[in-house]
Amino acid sequence: MKKTINILIVSIICLLANQLRAQDGYTYTLMHNGGYSFTIQAVPNASANNFATSVQSYGFTIIVPDGVTIDTGSATSLGSAASATFFDGNNVAQPTIDGYLVTETLGSPATLAAPSAATNSNMYTFTVNGSPTSGNIYILENNSALANTVTPLKSFMQADMIDNGMAEFTNVVDPNAAAVTAPSTFNLATLSVEEENELLGVSLYPNPSNGIVNIQLPAGLEDLKIEMFDNAGKQINMELSSENTIDVSNIASGLYLVSIISNDIKTTKKLIVE
Repeated sequence: MKKTINILIVSIICLLANQLRAQDGYTYTLMHNGGYSFTIQAVPNASANNFATSVQSYGFTIIVPDGVTIDTGSATSLGSAASATFFDGNNVAQPTIDGYLVTETLGSPATLAAPSAATNSNMYTFTVNGSPTSGNIYILENNSALANTVTPLKSFMQADMIDNGMAEFTNVVDPNAAAVTAPSTFNLATLSVEEENELLGVSLYPNPSNGIVNIQLPAGLEDLKIEMFDNAGKQINMELSSENTIDVSNIASGLYLVSIISNDIKTTKKLIVE
C-alpha cells in the first residue's frame, strides 16, 4: 500500500512538472521603431522559469500590402544571418498581400533571458522600402487560413527551455494558436498624416552630414521634439538645440531616421551621416 502511494505521489509530481513546462513558450510581437523601421520580438509566456532559453532556430512570416517590399539587405537578426524569402500573394490566392518568410538557423545556439524576467528579445529588425501610406504590415498568425493552408509559413522557435543538463530543442511556439502578442499589426495609413499637416515643409540640411544638422521648420511650430533611430531600429540619444540643430559628429556613419514631432503630429526624414 505504501509503495502504491509513493508511486502515486511521484506520478502527481511529474504531471505537475509537465504542466508547468507546458506553460513555457513564446509568441511574437511587432514593434514600430519610428518611421518605416520595425522589429519582430519574441515574447515569453508568463512563467516562473528562471532557466535562460537557448535558441537553435526560429521563423515567422511578415505580411505586407501588395507591392510593398522590405529592405532585407540592411535587416539585422538574432544571429546576424537570417534569410527573408519573398512570396507573391497571387501564388497563395491572396492577391492583396505579399509576404516574407523569415528563418534563421544559428551555428551556435543563442541565449535569451529566462522567461521569469518577462523580457522581450529582438529577433529581426527591418525597414520598409519607399514611403507607403496604406495597408497593414502584420505577423501571420499560426491559426490563420493562410498558415493552415501553407504550413511552412507558420511561426516556430526550436529552443531548450528545460534545466535538465541536456540540450533538448523543441518547438516552443504553439502551431495551433495565433502565436502573436499585441501589437502584431501596424497600419501604414498612420504614417500618411505628415502629408496633411504643417510639418510637410520640414527639411534637414546639410544632408549628408558629419557635424551640425539644421532642421528647417515652418513658422509657428510649438512643443517641438525629435526622435532618432539607426537603420537597425535602435533609438539614438539626440538633443535638439534652441537653434533647432542636432550634432551628429559623435555617431557612426550610416542611414538614420529622424522623427520631428509637434502637437502629436509627426513627420520622419532620412538623414545620412558620413
